[in-house]
Amino acid sequence: MNITHTIRCCALLAGLATMASAQRGNEEVPLMRSDEKKTVDGQTDAFNKALESVVRDAAESTVLIWGRANNPLELAYGTVIGDGTQVLTKWSQIMPYADTLYLQGGNGQEAKAEVAGIYTEEDLALLTVRGAAFTPAKFYEAPLTLGRFLAASRPSGKPGAFGVVGVLERNLRETDQAHLGILADQKYRGEGVRIADVQPEYGAAAAGIQAGDVILKIGDRAISGLQELKNAMSGKRPGDTIKILVDSAGKERSIDVRLSNRPVLGQFSGDRLNQMERMGGEPNRVRSGFSRVVQSDMQIEANRVGGPVADLDGRIVGITMARADRTRTYIMGSSAVMEMLKGKTDTVAEAMIKMEEERQQLAEQRRAMIPQLRAQGKPRDAQRMRRHLGDMERLIERMNREMEELGER
Repeated sequence: MNITHTIRCCALLAGLATMASAQRGNEEVPLMRSDEKKTVDGQTDAFNKALESVVRDAAESTVLIWGRANNPLELAYGTVIGDGTQVLTKWSQIMPYADTLYLQGGNGQEAKAEVAGIYTEEDLALLTVRGAAFTPAKFYEAPLTLGRFLAASRPSGKPGAFGVVGVLERNLRETDQAHLGILADQKYRGEGVRIADVQPEYGAAAAGIQAGDVILKIGDRAISGLQELKNAMSGKRPGDTIKILVDSAGKERSIDVRLSNRPVLGQFSGDRLNQMERMGGEPNRVRSGFSRVVQSDMQIEANRVGGPVADLDGRIVGITMARADRTRTYIMGSSAVMEMLKGKTDTVAEAMIKMEEERQQLAEQRRAMIPQLRAQGKPRDAQRMRRHLGDMERLIERMNREMEELGER
C-alpha cells in the first residue's frame, strides 16, 4: 500500500464518526449550537467530496429506477451488468410497477425497461433496457473482510451511503439451517435444556424425544443452557445426524437425531420492535432470506437499494440487498452475484407463485407455533412487561422534559 493510499484511508476512516450524520439526511443533532452545526456541515461536505473518487466507477454503473410515466415514483437503484443493456435490482421494490419501469443514468440518459427474469430467492430482478445502453459494472471478486470500508453510489456520482463490514458472509435463509424440532422451557434453571414441547414433524419427535426430557449433551459437548445448545447446533446442516444425551424421568439415554430444515417462521415483530427497526430510516419490506450476504452498518434508504458498492480503492465489490433496520444493511459480494447470474431465473408468473406458496406456508406455521409459544408464558408475565414498558415511557418523558429545560436556559 503506497503512502498516498494510506493517508487517504486514514483521512476517510477518521471522519466516519463525525460524518455518520451525513447518512441520516437532515436529521437534527439535539443541543447543537449554530457554530457547531456549521462546522459539522462543512466536515460532512468535505467527507462526501472525498468519497466521490471512491464511488466514481460505481456511479457510472448505477441507474435510478422509477415507475409510472405520469407522476413518477422512485423505486430503487439498479446495477448495470452484461453488455450494458441489463440491470440488476431489488424485485420487491419494483414489483408493483413492473409494467411501467424507466431508468435514468447519471448523465441524464433515460430508457424504458422490462423484467427479463427474477431470482426469487434473492429478491432480485433482471431487467432488459430498451433503446439504450449504460456502462456495465466491473465486479471485483474478493472476500468482504471484517472492518472493510464500503460506499454505495448514486447515479449522480455522489456517495449514497457508507459503512464497514460488521458480520462476515452468511446464509440468512431459514430453511437452509438445521432444525432439531423442539421448544425449550425458558423457565428451567437446572443443568441442560428442558424440552417444553416437541414438534411432531421434525427429527427430535422421530427419534423419540419427549416433552419434559432434558438435553445434557450433544456429541461430546456438555449443554449447560439454551445458549450452549444454540452454539452446539451452529454449523450443523439439514440432514446431519447428531448424538444427543437426554435425561428422561431420571434415566439417561443416548439418541441419534437426524436434523431437518428449519421452518420458515418469518418475523414476529411487535409494534414496538417495528418502531425501533424504523428508527433512522424505513427498512425494506423484504430484508431476510438471502443466501450469501455480509452485514454492514451502512444507513442506506430503502428506495436506493440495488446499486453497486465500492471499496476504498474504488473497486465494485458487491450490491446492496436490503436495509434491515437502523443498524443493519445487507450486501451481496461480487463473487455471490456472479455465481447467482449463472443460474436460472423465474418468470414473473413463477415468482408470484413461489411468493404465494411461501406466504401460505408461513401463515400455517405461524398458526401452529403461536399457541405453543403463548403456552410457555403466564398472564402475569405480560402484565409485568406492560408495567415495565410504562415505567420506561415515563422515564423517557421525564428525560425529554429535562432536556427541554436545559435547552431553554
